[in-house]
Order: sequence, then structure tokens, then C-alpha cells
Amino acid sequence: MKISRPGVLTTAAILLGLVSLLSLATPLLGGVPLPVIVLSVVAGIIGLIAVYGLWKAKRWGMILALILSALNALSAAPGLFVQPNPIATVGAGVTVAFSVLIIVLAVLPSARAAYA
Repeated sequence: MKISRPGVLTTAAILLGLVSLLSLATPLLGGVPLPVIVLSVVAGIIGLIAVYGLWKAKRWGMILALILSALNALSAAPGLFVQPNPIATVGAGVTVAFSVLIIVLAVLPSARAAYA
């Protein structure tokens, strides 16, 4: 029996897609160090893969999304205090907030039931 994708899982996938696209846009910001740009682009690409996994309600997608969201939140948190421009500060805040929300949504009971 096919379980339909719950709304919380759809929301988590959309939010992760937005965070991934934000990560891919990091090279467009000025004054960001090269290692940060490279890591952001790699995280964005991995994030899009995790979005596919969440959208299809795959367990590997949930695991990848949880790991990536935790790393995104931890890596973006210092950006709330030390950033080269205001746009980057807002981006860091959005990344932290969305990453925490993705983690919460992905582990809710209704989402976990879809992975089985």
C-alpha cells in the first residue's frame, strides 16, 4: 500500500529546496571567502539530492536532510554575528531558522510514518 506524502514532509522538502538554492547563490554575495563559497555550493547540490529523497519519502532522503540541515544550521549560526554585508546576515538567519524547522518537520510522527 502506497502512503501519500504528508504535508509536513512536503513543507520540509520545499524549505530544504529554498535553503539549497540559497546556498547555491552564495557566490553572488561579495566578500565571502572562497572556502565558504565552495562548501556552500557543495551543500546546495547535496541539499537538492536530499530534497528529491524527501519528496519521494525515502528514508535516505530524511537522513541526508537531517544531517545537512544540522550542518547548515551550525555553519550559518556564526554568520548572524560576523558577515561582510547585511544580505549575508539575513541569509544566515534564514538558513538557521529553516534548517531547524526542516529537522523538526522531518521527524514528526506523520512524516516518519511515510518513510516506512
